[in-house]
Amino acid sequence: MSEMLKSLKKALSEIIKNSSQVFIVGHNEPDFDSISSAIGLRTICQLFGRKSYIIVNDNEANLEPGVRKIINENHEKFNIIDLATFEKLVDYNSSLIITDTNKSYLLPVKDYLECFKYKMIIDHHAKDQHTVEADYTYITQDASSASEMVAQVLNSYHLRYDEDVANYLLAGIQLDTNRYSNNTSSKTHNVAEKLIERGANPSVVSKLFRAEFETDRRINNLIYNGSLFETYERSIFQTRQVSFTLNRAAPTTIYKKEDLAKAADKMLDYNVDASFVMGYISDNLVSVSARSKSDIDIGKIMESLGGGGNQASAACKIVTPSIDLVEERLRELVFASICENKNDITSIAVEQPDFSAVISKEPYVKVKIQPKE
Repeated sequence: MSEMLKSLKKALSEIIKNSSQVFIVGHNEPDFDSISSAIGLRTICQLFGRKSYIIVNDNEANLEPGVRKIINENHEKFNIIDLATFEKLVDYNSSLIITDTNKSYLLPVKDYLECFKYKMIIDHHAKDQHTVEADYTYITQDASSASEMVAQVLNSYHLRYDEDVANYLLAGIQLDTNRYSNNTSSKTHNVAEKLIERGANPSVVSKLFRAEFETDRRINNLIYNGSLFETYERSIFQTRQVSFTLNRAAPTTIYKKEDLAKAADKMLDYNVDASFVMGYISDNLVSVSARSKSDIDIGKIMESLGGGGNQASAACKIVTPSIDLVEERLRELVFASICENKNDITSIAVEQPDFSAVISKEPYVKVKIQPKE
């Protein structure tokens, strides 16, 4: 165990022991990594016999089917509560553990952050000006996921825990690594192996990821009908291919941001170095999901649009009446990122890849892009 994880384990133990109860929260509209790492943290709280709760305050319709299944089947087992219930339970000796995010605006308890005796962050996303001021902060972008970090600490106690917990933590790791194809290290595989030894079943985990038919069709239609490919010449011997995806036939179509993230993940199955998927998630609010499997730093590109992330996975939200302007700005930023110190861009037209082979914490802030006069 690394020094950082040893320190995390010690601080976690102290917070749990010295609090009347512990509330655990991930980002709004939790994905597998957020809900699974929260469940892992509650399991650690149980080892100390301390009361603990997981806060989820989202409309079920906005949740991914697999995440919704976990929450619906485990409300009582893992003490999953909404914000109204939290308000009735919180006291002055309560502590808060934030997982899979560090941004205040992404938390259902963002208006209650001053109510806690101690606050801790466990995350793998970069800090920015919106990062919560916490008593203990454990953020490392070297980790594949919050689930990987929590699983390491949980396993260090050398105690038995429910196989459901092992399955959920494995699902969290698989989500944020896109099935071990991105942001994966030997440590990630080692943690996954230990979870399987503790009872995780890869077949059970795979079932959690099975998309509903309509969701799958919506994502595939977006990819197949809305993807354009550009090849940028970095030097005489180096090129980078980038995909830009949006609904070109009906650009104002409303999507779930998870659909856009899944589409961005799926685009990496093709011969691209980076993918950008854009779509409206509400009126005049565009979400961009970006993925990279090369040296294109999409985190910096998203930061230029007011969002964030890391070199492998990033995103932003943009207030604009025109999604075409978002794509135009993205192309400018991609050019600047790839073709450094070049006076012009060599954009080579390429044939659209064959799609027949294809049968997903994120941090967000909003910026405004208005049409040019």
